[in-house]
Amino acid sequence: MGGPRSLRRGTVWLFSPGSGPTYKQRDGDLPVRYAPADSATGSELSKRPFASKNQETDPANAAKICRMGTNQAQAAVDFEELLGDLSSSFVRSSIDEIDLEVERWLEKIAMAMGADRSSVFQIDPEGGGVLVTHQWSRPGVTTPDIRGLRTNVAKLYPWAIAKVLSGELVIFSSLDELPPQARRDLASARHVSLKSNVLIPVRFGGAVVGALSVGMVFSERAWSPIEVQRVKLVAEIFGNAFERKRAEAEIHRLSEELRQASHVMTMGELAASLAHELNQPLGAILNNAKAARRLLSAKTPDLIEIDAALDDIIRDDARAVDIVKNVRAMFRRGEARMAPVDVRQLLLEVARIVNGDARMKEISWSLELPDSLPPVLGDKTHLTQAVLNLVVNAFDSVCDAKGPREVAVRADREDPDQVHVSVSDSGKGIDTKLMPSLFEPFYTTKPSGMGMGLTIVRSIIENHGGRIWATQNPVRGATLKFVLPVTPTTGGADTAG
Repeated sequence: MGGPRSLRRGTVWLFSPGSGPTYKQRDGDLPVRYAPADSATGSELSKRPFASKNQETDPANAAKICRMGTNQAQAAVDFEELLGDLSSSFVRSSIDEIDLEVERWLEKIAMAMGADRSSVFQIDPEGGGVLVTHQWSRPGVTTPDIRGLRTNVAKLYPWAIAKVLSGELVIFSSLDELPPQARRDLASARHVSLKSNVLIPVRFGGAVVGALSVGMVFSERAWSPIEVQRVKLVAEIFGNAFERKRAEAEIHRLSEELRQASHVMTMGELAASLAHELNQPLGAILNNAKAARRLLSAKTPDLIEIDAALDDIIRDDARAVDIVKNVRAMFRRGEARMAPVDVRQLLLEVARIVNGDARMKEISWSLELPDSLPPVLGDKTHLTQAVLNLVVNAFDSVCDAKGPREVAVRADREDPDQVHVSVSDSGKGIDTKLMPSLFEPFYTTKPSGMGMGLTIVRSIIENHGGRIWATQNPVRGATLKFVLPVTPTTGGADTAG
């Protein structure tokens, strides 16, 4: 009863969401009968029975069994460390890097388990089908690459996908174990030479959003409960990563809807920027907390990694608090808080805010800055809002026009006493007859615009002692430029705002 367990051959094992890490058939626990064989490639698995009680009386066999037990214990420790590395890699990865990390770890996990192929399926939120989003296969395994082809695997494996989407685990060690109602699944499995497989639901927010598949091609395999539990842990970590990625996509969607519905355009832009700003620290806090909890549950917790995760949580929490304070300051009555502002750093922060929006709208945009700029005297929050309005206005312009979507933000010091900032786009441009009215209240060239965005920008720039104007680009699009006076008390020395 205390030794390793294996799943019974000749049965497709289905487990409900409430199943624990130990698996039992109605007639009781079953001993392990098969174990992976050592091989150069790690892909060949022999059906090699463990020693019986009579064989255990032989000293040589007893020593062999002891060594096998030691190897299994070491394998468990190694896999625990692998899971820790997996959690840490996703915590420290940006949203853009998550898909590449999933591909990389599919290979590592499958190799560690001696499997021949691994895949991630996800429900398509638009079409409702189930798509292959990530996959890996061992050299020599012929696996059609259907990533990005929008092939609905629910039509290829209708029985298995239906089971896993209902929250069940689907495990088989031989195709002979598939039931009669899985005829379509059987044909698809034979087509890709799949012999044994583990299919685990991937969840976030309590809902099943896909599945993690680990399978064998070169030989059949009886999956032990320990191996199934390992795949479940990997699926949980993948689910957390996908949750973080989809959360940002949802924030983008909600931010855009809020911006469109707002009565004043700048309020919509502020809401979008706030969503982008808060998403990163809050998402990082959540993932660091999950990683710390997982590290703490290990038999030998890595205190250095745990301490690093907690430091990251404290840092990101402080960032979120500062973001909220800045937004409140924007609407506080009274004069703006004037202080030296590092324009270069301000533009880098605006870039971080709008990067996600640029990716979603497929805009190629650049930020051209000198190594240093002198500080200007002003309110950093108000100046950030002004630049953000100009960049979002440029994004809207290129999205409304046909042709390349290009936006460039530049800053320099053409005059010793002034800092110059410009935002250029490849949109339709501005009619020269309309230039004099461009910054007037309630004047807009957009069908859904309120005509207040550029008016607010001009007000902010002029309140800081600067000026703003617009020019038509030689080829296409327009450029909006403004200048701000350098802080007189510093004599042009560089400081951080």
